[in-house]
Amino acid sequence: MFGVRLSTATREEMRQAIRSEGLAVQREDEAFSEDIYEAPNLMPGLLLLKFSYARDSQKLARVDYVFTTFLDNAHAGELMTRIESRFGRPQRVTGREESGPYHAVWRLPDQMEVFVGREWPEKTTYLKFFNVAVMASSGVDVQREMAQQRPGKAQNPNALPIWIKP
Repeated sequence: MFGVRLSTATREEMRQAIRSEGLAVQREDEAFSEDIYEAPNLMPGLLLLKFSYARDSQKLARVDYVFTTFLDNAHAGELMTRIESRFGRPQRVTGREESGPYHAVWRLPDQMEVFVGREWPEKTTYLKFFNVAVMASSGVDVQREMAQQRPGKAQNPNALPIWIKP
């Protein structure tokens, strides 16, 4: 992403790459494990990019794409097609692309995992990149943060990466 290999990226490397892309900073603060950038011109419907880092190592743990809420079901399918063209068929798909909750997961050779999903009935599309090795080594903090960020009833526990035990 932006010329940086996500599986080995550090906070400083990502910040430099993001600055060169010209994304507007919403929050860059060492007191938080997550940096947030405005990214409305990168993809249709994309509002923000959130980069989360392991507290101790400052290695990239997760990237969240935050999209506007779409009233049609097609956005998740379009996003899946885009990701599939880059990484091939997903390892796991649950739900139906046409309606209802829908999740697809790709496991990449460099210990990265890609998640595309849509919850129901809110229809928000999610795209997330997980650095499995970094998240596993700092799992307690990251899992707690993920639980705090998760919306109430609309969130499906299947939306967690496949390697996290419920």
